[in-house]
Amino acid sequence: MLTAKMPKPSRSATFRHQVLSSSMQYYARRAYYLDILSQRQPLDKETRRELGFLEYAFRKKASRRVSRILDVACGGGRHIVSLAQKGYQCTGQDYTAERVEMAKSRAARHNVSVELKRGDATKLGYENQFDAVEALNILFLLPSDEDVEKCIAGAYRALKPGGVLVCNVYNAFGPEARKLTNHENIVEDRRGRGIRITRIEKLEEFDPVVGAGWIHTTDSIEAPDGHHVLHDKEWFRLFTYRDIAHYLKNANFKTISHYTDWKTKPVKKPVAEQIIFIARK
Repeated sequence: MLTAKMPKPSRSATFRHQVLSSSMQYYARRAYYLDILSQRQPLDKETRRELGFLEYAFRKKASRRVSRILDVACGGGRHIVSLAQKGYQCTGQDYTAERVEMAKSRAARHNVSVELKRGDATKLGYENQFDAVEALNILFLLPSDEDVEKCIAGAYRALKPGGVLVCNVYNAFGPEARKLTNHENIVEDRRGRGIRITRIEKLEEFDPVVGAGWIHTTDSIEAPDGHHVLHDKEWFRLFTYRDIAHYLKNANFKTISHYTDWKTKPVKKPVAEQIIFIARK
């Protein structure tokens, strides 16, 4: 049975700190092993599909030539470094310092120049500087409606006229969301030469009214330095198409397109895991 223990996401400073600290701890504790994994496995099918979608957005949806790109939550750099390899001028930031260092390591390995720094996706501080902005895998981790609004509004300000924002969310009605809210475990297994990370997600708390809650994560890691088991919890939110379309319109984006699961063509009766938005300034 679902529980509703948490306040609505008009979050207090204390709650915001709790969410961001949990997220930062999760990634900081895993950054070393994720960096090893990124060195020892080829670019995965998922990342290749996402990169193809991003270039589709740049070519087909921007009304200006895309050369400068901002990634507001670049993580270990799997998108931004790959785009730099293709010749784009890239700037990336992440809230977790260890992830920024991981992205720097990836850029150095691939011999590309990427401007990387620690930063908050809700406090971007750019004005008319970029042809495209990515906000991937971040909106559903933010603590509050206000944080989502600030992230999207900051992306709008950072864009030059005719530039595009690409962002994604997990669909509130998607199969993975249903599994999670039905208290079924979600298992992800990733492997590289000499390393394996098995992640198990289990619902800890969930408020069905606001579509948000806490996930307990267990990572079993087989690495060159031995076997490790890491336990943490992460905040997450589920969104509908209307939720994000509302935020984008409020931020003054003029043209908004939506897609399912990184497919660039319409799908009949889609059972979407993710909803991806392309919004033009």
